[in-house]
Amino acid sequence: MKSKKELLKTILFPVFAVLFVFLVWAIAAYGKNNPLILPQPTEVLKKFFLLFREPSFWVSVGKSLARTLLCFGISFLCAFVLAFCKPLHRFLLPIVSVLRSAPTVAVILILYAFTTSEILAVAVGFLIAFPVLYSGIRTAVEAVDKDLTEMAKVYKVPLYKQFVGIYLPQTANAIFDCCRSTVSLTLKVIVAAEILTVLSDSIGGKIQTAYASFEISFLLAWTLVAVVLGYLLEILVVLIKKLVIRWDKKWN
Repeated sequence: MKSKKELLKTILFPVFAVLFVFLVWAIAAYGKNNPLILPQPTEVLKKFFLLFREPSFWVSVGKSLARTLLCFGISFLCAFVLAFCKPLHRFLLPIVSVLRSAPTVAVILILYAFTTSEILAVAVGFLIAFPVLYSGIRTAVEAVDKDLTEMAKVYKVPLYKQFVGIYLPQTANAIFDCCRSTVSLTLKVIVAAEILTVLSDSIGGKIQTAYASFEISFLLAWTLVAVVLGYLLEILVVLIKKLVIRWDKKWN
């Protein structure tokens, strides 16, 4: 019974949600009756699968994915290390607050005057992803059982043993959940930076090119590529989470 419920949650609900979105899209396109402005989902799906045959497609997706992973990796590493440095929290708090409230487009335009398009995409992604990851990890660290940490101090347990035995097990779930939402956000921000800077050989660059030539079907097809890629990245984080939890249970 439980397995059936899990199957319903993980497969059927997302499928129904996607079908509902496509249904609303199809009705809106039918009502608009202008494929140059809003094409039917079937037309966009045809363009979507045609993209896979183009060599430039894999280059563009690969470069955007590489920027996303690089940016997310740097952001996570910095956020993870700094979140465990309690003395720095008061210093970082106002900086993180400013970064979280700064408009993404404004950040892109400001940095565009000082750096190249290649560096800009990663820099903007970092400035958006880092504060989200830092806040999420810091919140998880503050939620660790205080009785355990106090007991570890009383018995003078080494810091690395406290980190491995107390902090990591109690913060892992929250950290992975934060990473799941942030990795797709990072991709979205990087694609936005690629669009505004017209970065060639990228998902954002292809979207901008399709927009400039008024090829709405290809624009939506490339947008669908970004959506699917973001979803796959989230699934990857979930799979890593399951492997880590399974490994932790096996060895503990």
